Amino acid sequence: MLPKNIMMKHIAVGCVLLSAVASQAQVAFDTFGTGNSTGGSGWGFGDLDDTRIASQFTSASTGTLSAITMRLQRSSTPANATITIFQDSGNNIGAAMARFSVRVSTGGLVTIRSSNPNNQLIAGRKYWLEVKTTVAGSGLYSGWSWNNRTIRGLIKFGKAAGQKPSYAVGNGVLPAFRVEVARPRLIP
Repeated sequence: MLPKNIMMKHIAVGCVLLSAVASQAQVAFDTFGTGNSTGGSGWGFGDLDDTRIASQFTSASTGTLSAITMRLQRSSTPANATITIFQDSGNNIGAAMARFSVRVSTGGLVTIRSSNPNNQLIAGRKYWLEVKTTVAGSGLYSGWSWNNRTIRGLIKFGKAAGQKPSYAVGNGVLPAFRVEVARPRLIP
């Protein structure tokens, strides 16, 4: 039998090793082409018709939402847009899981980082990613670029601010976006 002080040190080291966890980002969904390339056009959203656009996706990985990357097109008036991930409810938009605000003034890649442990995505489950005008009357009119890999899926549009999108377009060209999750891993 080991002396008590040596046994306690072994137990302490074992606990530290078991609790030493880091996160490893993993792609849960991606429609970007090589080098984050996209199609030339996209789905419009903003104050022109007070529109919003949502894209359904199925997560390929389980983990905590860590990043969303999208290619937004130039807005005629710099203004904030709201980006939301929703649960799926029978191919309809369900409860909101996470909501972010981004400034849209020039076109390009937008990456949103998240570290909220409550934002869990489950492999094989469907979700919705939506972008819309944050404030009606802001003058925002922008676009969410299409993917250039001919990936199609369920898209929903909405007209009135504050309401769920109500018009579905089945098998539409999905916008360009990537969703990443953090998966815990033990550090050796």
